[in-house]
Amino acid sequence: MNKAEVHRKKVQEILDGNTLHGHQVSAATKTFNAFSNEVRAVVTAAEMQAGKSGIALALCCLQRLSLDDETICQKRSLKDTLYLVTMPDTALRDQAEDDLRLAKNVVVSNFVNFEKALETDFKGNPPKLIIIDECHYGSNVTGIRYSSVFDYLEQENDSCKVVFISATPFGALYGAETEYEEALEVSSEAEEEHNDKLLKESTQAANQALKDSILRRDFGTRLVFHKTSDEYYGVREMLKNNRLHNLNDEERNFLVDSSHRKNFMQQFHAHQGMGWSLVRVPAGTAMDAKQFFISQGVDEENIYILGDSLSGVPEDELSTIDRFKKAFEDSELFGEKLVAITVAGCRAGINFGNLMKNNLISTWDSTVASVAAVVQANVGRACGYHGNNTSMHFTNGNAAEAYGAILDYLERTCSDHAASDFDGLREFFEDVCQEYQVNGLDVGLTIKYKRRRPIGDVETFATDHYVAVPARLLDQDYDFSQHTQDKLLLSAITVLREEFIKNGAPSVKGSRAMRGKKKNWIKAQWVNGDSYDNPEKAGVDGPQKDRTIMLTSMLDNDEYVEFNRVVAPGSGELTENKSVTATVFSVYNISRRKVSKTIMTEKDVWDMCDYFDIPHDDTLFVLYKRGEYDLDRTLAKKSHNELPEKSGTLSDESQFSVK
Repeated sequence: MNKAEVHRKKVQEILDGNTLHGHQVSAATKTFNAFSNEVRAVVTAAEMQAGKSGIALALCCLQRLSLDDETICQKRSLKDTLYLVTMPDTALRDQAEDDLRLAKNVVVSNFVNFEKALETDFKGNPPKLIIIDECHYGSNVTGIRYSSVFDYLEQENDSCKVVFISATPFGALYGAETEYEEALEVSSEAEEEHNDKLLKESTQAANQALKDSILRRDFGTRLVFHKTSDEYYGVREMLKNNRLHNLNDEERNFLVDSSHRKNFMQQFHAHQGMGWSLVRVPAGTAMDAKQFFISQGVDEENIYILGDSLSGVPEDELSTIDRFKKAFEDSELFGEKLVAITVAGCRAGINFGNLMKNNLISTWDSTVASVAAVVQANVGRACGYHGNNTSMHFTNGNAAEAYGAILDYLERTCSDHAASDFDGLREFFEDVCQEYQVNGLDVGLTIKYKRRRPIGDVETFATDHYVAVPARLLDQDYDFSQHTQDKLLLSAITVLREEFIKNGAPSVKGSRAMRGKKKNWIKAQWVNGDSYDNPEKAGVDGPQKDRTIMLTSMLDNDEYVEFNRVVAPGSGELTENKSVTATVFSVYNISRRKVSKTIMTEKDVWDMCDYFDIPHDDTLFVLYKRGEYDLDRTLAKKSHNELPEKSGTLSDESQFSVK
């Protein structure tokens, strides 16, 4: 056996050994195989605690195996992979070094020491692969920005590849692009107002946003989804087993009495033997939460507040994560139950280990922010390869369900092959956020030069009239003129029908995209079994059934109905661009949410048909036509928006660090 074969054999033993699971090697292989002359960046999405460190180890091995025989035998060429931890936390760096200890070709560092690592560990032999862990922090204005890495890859090492790994990379993918678009909007306003200072600042902000994004189009970026094995227990499994309970706005604060809090305490007290619960409370209330547990009969010595210099918490009341872990190990000897209280949550990336996961009783999370903030927190720490499917989780159910829908989509589209349609992916993410009524994929985006506009959709119109018609999807010769003579509404009916039958017979779908110049003048609201009459899915005007009856009744009574209210624009839409809004009741619309009723019944649609006194059908269109421009209301909204320029930051609880 020659020297090259000896080196390759040692690397192959790691890939084939007991350290790595087959699904981790498979994900790494798909990631590495996505690289080509055109592709230098790959984003790997993997669920919480699904083995991202194993994927990284396998990537290191694959990188070493890719060397030619001569290079793999050179000692000076051994270090060829740089692994970067996004957070400047030595504990996370030490954990990564331990996870990757078998890979002799990797150097572990963080962004603070990025350039130092290049100078000291890769002198004369620049890295061939950079792996960046927990890349979702790139979407946070106070977090990591990737311009320095890309500057290095573009200007100093144009043959190096980069892999971004995260359970929630979505905000990082699009956050900076959103900043870019909004900065351009401000630039346009500044140019119209001849505000040279604002124009210069916003243009600089736009250029910097593009540099900070991990989605570099010129790097041919691809997305790979890590499909876990059947033993994995994650958010989707929690939802399926009814172990995840939604906290509404009134119940989310743990200090407020509620039926959910009673269930939480009952579960805790009923648990036999050792165990623990994790509770995340609003800032400044940790001591109050501790007193509540004491009032419920929990021994004060078994209650730990995790953090460092927390508001309202004396220093001697605080505990480190390591101290809590040690206390938990000791509790096994005495069969005791512990409580861990956090404010901003436990530090991201920390794995509590199988013993703690298998003995987890419950979690409570007060997070109200984004999908990433919710699933990276308490629920995320409870995921992984373990046998505990009885623990109960009280959290933001909409965000968890949105994450489940995203995982289903990624599993269908990019678990077998790398994906490149990031524009389509972005549209899907926006649809999910709107459907599940969550604040977004990630948070922490601050548009420094964007003006605060409490009302974004200012150009206001009245609603002219409405009409309700059966869709008659299977009847090509149906005469819709018996319902309306309005040519614009007749055109809208044609477009809507085509959305259902463009592939032949109508089929059940979760979303129908009205995109393209021929369709973007219509706003369609696709009503399914969930949005039809479920109060939990209701918007400001209630579920779609009640909303439609209310709006049409107002028009029937010649009451003024603002067309902006009918359109309910979202995801960058403007009422001024919509001529018709259609509410579509149909048995062919399905909700992605895990609810008992996802599809409208035929009787549901017939009830709406009876209300509007039209023939029964399985699909009903209620169409609203835009009316005259409302100058007074428009001016009133513009006047309301005449406020000082101000930066705005969403609270980023996805940092999940104890401070």
